[in-house]
Amino acid sequence: MQTIPLHRFHQISGIIAAILLALLLIGTATGRNTLAWIYLQSTEAMTNATHIYAFSLDRLDPTCPQCM
Repeated sequence: MQTIPLHRFHQISGIIAAILLALLLIGTATGRNTLAWIYLQSTEAMTNATHIYAFSLDRLDPTCPQCM
């Protein structure tokens, strides 16, 4: 009989738990409402995010001679 290493058992049980959680979220009305709420919260956070335009990332690029 072949033994299964502990880390392999944890990996397989984690994959099974993730699949069951995904099925639970998609398969129930509460899960679908939760996913919709998470989506709406993330899009609202992106819409209301403060963008800082004062610092250009091009200044960090050594191949950009006009930025130095």
